Amino acid sequence: MGNQLGKRAIWLIFIFGFITFATPVYAQAMAQVASPQIVVNLPSRTLELYKDNILVKEYQVAIGKADTPTPIGDFSILEKEVDPAWYPPGKNYVVPSGPENPLGYRWMGLGDLYGIHGTNAPWSIGLAISNGCIRMQEIDAEELFEIIDCDTPVKIEYERIKIRINASGEATIGIYPDVYNQQTVTLADVKDALQQAALDNLVDDDFLRTLIKAVPDHQVVFAQLHNLKINGSLRSEHILSREGKKYIPVLALADSLRTTVQWNAVSRTVTRQNQTVPGVKLGDKLYVTVDHVPMLFGGRENWNDEQNCLELLLPVARLDGQILSGGIQRMDNILAVPALAIANELGERVTWQSQTGELLIRGKPAPVKLISGQPFISVNDISRVYNVATDWNDQTQMLDLIYPLFPVDYSMYLDPNDEYL
Repeated sequence: MGNQLGKRAIWLIFIFGFITFATPVYAQAMAQVASPQIVVNLPSRTLELYKDNILVKEYQVAIGKADTPTPIGDFSILEKEVDPAWYPPGKNYVVPSGPENPLGYRWMGLGDLYGIHGTNAPWSIGLAISNGCIRMQEIDAEELFEIIDCDTPVKIEYERIKIRINASGEATIGIYPDVYNQQTVTLADVKDALQQAALDNLVDDDFLRTLIKAVPDHQVVFAQLHNLKINGSLRSEHILSREGKKYIPVLALADSLRTTVQWNAVSRTVTRQNQTVPGVKLGDKLYVTVDHVPMLFGGRENWNDEQNCLELLLPVARLDGQILSGGIQRMDNILAVPALAIANELGERVTWQSQTGELLIRGKPAPVKLISGQPFISVNDISRVYNVATDWNDQTQMLDLIYPLFPVDYSMYLDPNDEYL
């Protein structure tokens, strides 16, 4: 497929307000776009306007025909002109601004006689028909003209595969015509594109083969995705809607809580500590239904329609403001945390006897209970064993551990005749 395919950039475009799904802001707000960038993709005949690598708007355009192709590469807007005159190639006359001028009423030059401009032939938009320039509908050209400045970067690329997630959370794929006969598309290419976009294993090979053969020339929906926030932080992983159920990437939850889960391929179940629920594995990604999250992790959930986002508050223990463990459990309806995690963080001298289930702290047995073979200590016993105060906030699902509960007076160990700085 040549160098162009080797350099393929996969368009995984999240249309959101602050890295979440939201409706792109057009109309009056378009004039507020700061530091814009333009990407023109020739096979899809589209011009995309970005702000800080986030898609603001996409325009359909016309591009150069095969024998006068639009050049590929990195450019910038060098000049802007209202009511441009047209100098027909190889002719000795000038066409002034007006309805007979094929440049329309706005010109944004890229150099070497190429540019982005309006048109007096709106029917040509979407075709490979020009002498190499990029044509826009006149209303679109005038809108873009007001947004961009000279020096705005323009990238012109040749990418037949485009992967996107739109404002509604729909994951889409487009296979576009090889307008300049430069790039073939194979099943391996499409699967690689999906993998780079972290959307692999959501569709089968037959579906992809059909797309490649058909070359639909538009984006096709293949999955419904949702954003995921865990304890206020937006994750890069997505929730997947499938057959009327929402599936959540369980390893994202485990990672946020600094804990682990176990996958049983035979029973197709996921286990965390003493809880087991059904699971689904797609490729190397492990999912459980959203309904099973409370059983595995506890916590609270809230669905945010505006951001197409599930917001989870999962119980976490913090020591002096720093996350200590997400392994909070309830024993007889009393909160308990991993005893070894607290001891290690405090630098306590411990002896853990896994065979007998006995934990010694400073040589004394600690009142622990075993969950999945690991010692847990209740909040009622933490202060006595570790000299740590506890504060549980049910609203935030945070258990704060404050050390020390009782200040330690070391003066009795000091020699009064010595000087200390």
